[in-house]
Amino acid sequence: MTVEIPTPVPVADLIARRRRGRYYATDGYLSAEEVALAWPVVWRYDAVVRANGVGTTQAQATGTYGTTTWTEYRAEDVRRVADAIAEGTAVLEPDWRRDTEQGRESQHRMWQEERGRRARTRAIQGAAILLVVLACLGLVVLSATR
Repeated sequence: MTVEIPTPVPVADLIARRRRGRYYATDGYLSAEEVALAWPVVWRYDAVVRANGVGTTQAQATGTYGTTTWTEYRAEDVRRVADAIAEGTAVLEPDWRRDTEQGRESQHRMWQEERGRRARTRAIQGAAILLVVLACLGLVVLSATR
């Protein structure tokens, strides 16, 4: 089975695509979505970032519902690693790639684990709601019998 991997987008083009009036990563940094366009063969960005020494910074915004934090990636480091990926010199394990059998299996396992985590969370939430409903029903029955 072959996987269609899009062509990498040069970092300079990613920055040139940015439109006025929209929020983007801090100057000199890229968002996770932009890194994905620069490294289309990679699916484990966090591992590639650590292994290849890509500089990161934490950005945050506070709004009505609290503070949101996200990671931004140093554009020059992303470009350097993109060039190294193209040359075949980047630190890039087969498990981290979209175009290898090991990478596809690893990605599938991660999706399965995430699906299991979500199912367990929903089951626990459902059980908690059921307990609250039963407790309320018990209180209603108890107060009606007095």
